[in-house]
Amino acid sequence: MKDVETFLASPAISPSIEEISRALDSKFYTPDVQNPDQKLAPSEYDLTFKPASVLLPIWHSPTAGLQVLLTQRAKHMRNHPGQIAFPGGQMDATDATVIATALRETEEEVGLKPQNFNVIGQLGDYFTTSGFCVSPVIAEVTKLTPIMICYDEVESAYWVPLDYLLNPKNFKFEHRILADKPRGFFEVTYENIHIWGVTAGILYCLYQALTNES
Repeated sequence: MKDVETFLASPAISPSIEEISRALDSKFYTPDVQNPDQKLAPSEYDLTFKPASVLLPIWHSPTAGLQVLLTQRAKHMRNHPGQIAFPGGQMDATDATVIATALRETEEEVGLKPQNFNVIGQLGDYFTTSGFCVSPVIAEVTKLTPIMICYDEVESAYWVPLDYLLNPKNFKFEHRILADKPRGFFEVTYENIHIWGVTAGILYCLYQALTNES
């Protein structure tokens, strides 16, 4: 897969919040960058998808630079139990937009309120074999308050350097054969935090968005 190989050989980037906002505002809202596994096994994505969204909260730490918030899902969750994820979930009927979904879920999971954020953009939809159409929302944390974990949904939360997650050399693309079909997914490990699947794929899409900005 040429796009995956190109990404893995690409240089690290270290954008500012202003550069991220400018890139997302300029031209990147396209389905062209998608889950690479969808290209390997398109029949596995012949589903009726439920709308969902996740929030990528970015905090500019005075001492550590840009940090992104990740959670570990509770092990009893039906979808993706125990996996590292962005705050988020399925869209409710009361949510006016996918942005509202992402902000509501973030408050429910980690206690950060919508007024703590400045939403700066969205990525294209990311489809999963669990039947969700995930809309990633990017937001700057403008007011950092203590994380208040909802243990019904989340086991733990972590701030991870964004620069680390925007360095393709930290990523691998894992190939598997499942039910006689080729499959694949990105993975990246930071300290003891193993990020793979949907979350690593969305980070890949974020890198594409930022480097496609003209």
